[in-house]
Amino acid sequence: MSTIESAIALFEDASAAREQGSIAQATTLCAQSLALFEQLEGDSPDTANVLLTLGELQQALGDYEEAKESATRAETILDTLKESFTGPVAVGLRVQALGQIGNVLRHQGRYSEAKCFLGKALELARDGLGESDENTAFARNNVGMLYKYTAQFDEAEELYGTALTALEKELGEGHPNTATLYHNLGGLEHARGNYEKGEPLARRAWEINREHLGESHPTTLADAAAWAGLLDGLERYNESEPIYRRVLETFEALYGPEHYEVVVALNNLANVRYALGDVAEAESLMRRALTAKESSLGPEHPDTALTASNLGVILQSRGQTDEARTLFTRALNTFQNTVGKDHPKTQMARENLASVGLS
Repeated sequence: MSTIESAIALFEDASAAREQGSIAQATTLCAQSLALFEQLEGDSPDTANVLLTLGELQQALGDYEEAKESATRAETILDTLKESFTGPVAVGLRVQALGQIGNVLRHQGRYSEAKCFLGKALELARDGLGESDENTAFARNNVGMLYKYTAQFDEAEELYGTALTALEKELGEGHPNTATLYHNLGGLEHARGNYEKGEPLARRAWEINREHLGESHPTTLADAAAWAGLLDGLERYNESEPIYRRVLETFEALYGPEHYEVVVALNNLANVRYALGDVAEAESLMRRALTAKESSLGPEHPDTALTASNLGVILQSRGQTDEARTLFTRALNTFQNTVGKDHPKTQMARENLASVGLS
């Protein structure tokens, strides 16, 4: 087998491992494929394509800085090649590169920077590929996710809806790629507090991926965890709790204790135990979640602030007012600095702090 054939075979093996949910193995194989493509072709379209796949895998593992580096390298290669590498494939790769960089920045809470990359990706996709292209749909989805985090809910809904319509027209209803949009539409309704409207949307995402990927695939489990969040809003804790426990067990074994899906499940399971009256376990779980978020996201990330606020609520109920006040103050400062004084989370933190009064 020639070296180029070896590079292609490794990439195909990586894709197969990814499909089966073996993300760590897929990442290793993809990195090996990349090394061969770099050796053979240097800064080529193939190298950029493999870099983007590697970035997606790194992001799935929670290695966000590495993912951003891979996507940035790919974008640099494509920018260098833009005179000699043109057409829909080239545009699609550039859209993916910009989208990956923007998604990492969003995850890091760097919303203004993320908007620049995600907006540029959507503009490029619409101009170069057309409104109905799959890349355009996902570029819309990425901007929609950003808008959800910045509480621009109506704008997010419009972007998600347009993307879903395009994907269902191109790929058919029930295609795995549409599950991403159902997942995000459910998450949007969760953010709005419309749990009854969001529950069937999140359940639909889970059902699609359960059928195509299997019940134990990481993507299916992430959909199940998102669905469980809507079940919590409907106080169907007997259904959501076992989902969170399974997600915790599976993802902690796959990715370690600080992976994003792990800490989100810890946070949500703590909320369930608190709602069911088990305040001691709720506190223990929420402290674990806060420690993990501080380590993986940083102490001033808005997601970290949300968990700090949740822990404050638990501690307030146990009469630990001083620590609760400290956590509420910290959450309020973070939200004001990252999402603004009028964001719903900022308002919530302000109300929480008012409930414990001044020290």
